[in-house]
Amino acid sequence: MQVRAPKGQYRVIGLDPVDTLTWPSGPLWKDCETFDKALDLAASNDELYLRIYVYNDNGEILHEAGCYREQLKRIHELEEQRPGRTQDEHPKT
Repeated sequence: MQVRAPKGQYRVIGLDPVDTLTWPSGPLWKDCETFDKALDLAASNDELYLRIYVYNDNGEILHEAGCYREQLKRIHELEEQRPGRTQDEHPKT
């Protein structure tokens, strides 16, 4: 997957835990003319994709978002509530 955006643009790529590369529509992949537009696109899709990245025209990650932090938080909450869990036992993540 080419992460480098066209010269002077920003590429937004969203990936899901399911292999979006095999979906007919593929992953979220859109080039934006400004960084602000790229951030807006990432923010409007952050609950739909596990991870969303914004890259510049050098292929560098400028922003990372997505729902994975919320999912990880929920996993920790459920582990804390698990019956039989001891106080010193750490969640399995």
